[in-house]
Amino acid sequence: MFRILHRQLRSVSAHSVPSRFLAVNLAIGLEHFLVLFNGGAYLPMIPRVIGSLGRNMIYGDWTQDLYFLALGLGLPLGRWASQRFGNRNSLLFCLAAIFFASLVNATTREYVPFLAARIVAGLAGGLSIPLSLNLLLRHYHSDRRDHGLFLWGIAAITPFAIGPFIGGWIDDAWGWRWLFLLNLPILLMSFLGIWLWEPPERQEERPSMDWLGYALLVASLVTLQMLCNLGSKDDWWRSPEIRLLAVLTLVLGGATVWWLRRQTLPALDLRSFRYVNFRVAALGVFLTALVFQGTLALLIVQYQLSFGYSARAIGEILLSLAIFAPASATFSHWYLGRHDPRPLALISLLLLSGAAWWLSSYDLPVSPSSLVEAPMLVGLGLGGAFTAWARIGLWGLSGPSEQRAAVALNLLRSTGQALGIPLVAALWERRLDLHRHFLVEVQGSNLLFWHAAERHFANVPGLLAASVRQHAAMLAFNEIFYLAAGIFGGLALWSLLSRVPKEKSSESIAEQTAIAELVEP
Repeated sequence: MFRILHRQLRSVSAHSVPSRFLAVNLAIGLEHFLVLFNGGAYLPMIPRVIGSLGRNMIYGDWTQDLYFLALGLGLPLGRWASQRFGNRNSLLFCLAAIFFASLVNATTREYVPFLAARIVAGLAGGLSIPLSLNLLLRHYHSDRRDHGLFLWGIAAITPFAIGPFIGGWIDDAWGWRWLFLLNLPILLMSFLGIWLWEPPERQEERPSMDWLGYALLVASLVTLQMLCNLGSKDDWWRSPEIRLLAVLTLVLGGATVWWLRRQTLPALDLRSFRYVNFRVAALGVFLTALVFQGTLALLIVQYQLSFGYSARAIGEILLSLAIFAPASATFSHWYLGRHDPRPLALISLLLLSGAAWWLSSYDLPVSPSSLVEAPMLVGLGLGGAFTAWARIGLWGLSGPSEQRAAVALNLLRSTGQALGIPLVAALWERRLDLHRHFLVEVQGSNLLFWHAAERHFANVPGLLAASVRQHAAMLAFNEIFYLAAGIFGGLALWSLLSRVPKEKSSESIAEQTAIAELVEP
């Protein structure tokens, strides 16, 4: 798949007729926008979705983190699907799969089919990303591909940023099922546009795929994900099931690394870890995704459950993120095509650190209007952080080595997003229980307050306990974001360990941008 992309970027083809050009660009853009939009827009809906499906909230995170994991696992299939069926036919299959998955999500009243449909949509969506980029670039002259890649980059960050705002509005105004119902006509239009206006390619290569390596990779990551998901439910190491999952994760992970290192064309090439810049970016993109996605999910979901915010109110809080992230991404793509990526990584991560520090300073009661400033910094940092990590990881690489590194970085980012949701939630729950204990400790300094509060709330059963829990929840929130600020600050310094490559890449700015944008959310 990446070799095909490389040839398309270097070739010069005739202009498409205007009607076909616009139709195909619109169809591909809608599909790409929708895949990424469904990741962000679904977040504020989780409490109502899980309530409607009759499950405990602990299962709500699964429908989001497994979606992100499936997104990452879809990309390694891109080369095989492109060679076996062609970009156009493979993308049509992805659109059909997402369509039927959205139909199930919109109509089912059972949790298991809903979860399965989210996983299918994530896997098809991840596979569709490189395929749709390949098709898009076929319609641009070599001297105009910068324009197409610029639009692609904006289309990548914008739906992720505006998703919580629009998703919260849809949830409150129409109900969560409308997110998936609205997917259907958009997917249908995209399918018809590509089917009618995009001719199928002639297949020139016989596909090869390391299916055993891919199966081991999927098994090890899914086992790790379920270990994190079940930890809070089964009390972590006190549960024999958790200990078994931990052993399976180590065994499957070791077997995956052993197998992949022995293959000529592995499902995931690990040779990229030989490069210093890639190692720096790999840890950076994984931890940035883990902390960012985990804290974002915590804020969106628990501000509704713990503090009584509506989904729309949460979306309005994050509106400034939706405005500033695309603007920051626009500048980042221009900057990184010409300059050293390390200053941008440093500034972007410090902005994320400052925003997390800001969010760690609140106390109850907190009005929505008082929270809108910090997401501005988040938007400015988000638009540059992942872009800069991608450029650092691919810095100095070209050809197959650059393509292998892009796949690995994409999977690390998606895995970080998936693991961040349950891990940050579990840490918050532990800190919540600790603070709730000390707030009512008989021997502590809160004894006089507790007795006075008992008398004041004597005729209102349960109100005092709810007040204590809410205060403990805010203290736990502040600690989580304080920790996040420290991690982002440490990652800002970590980015400076990358080195200027001795040899510059032989590829054009457009080619480097095309590969790097596969890593961005």
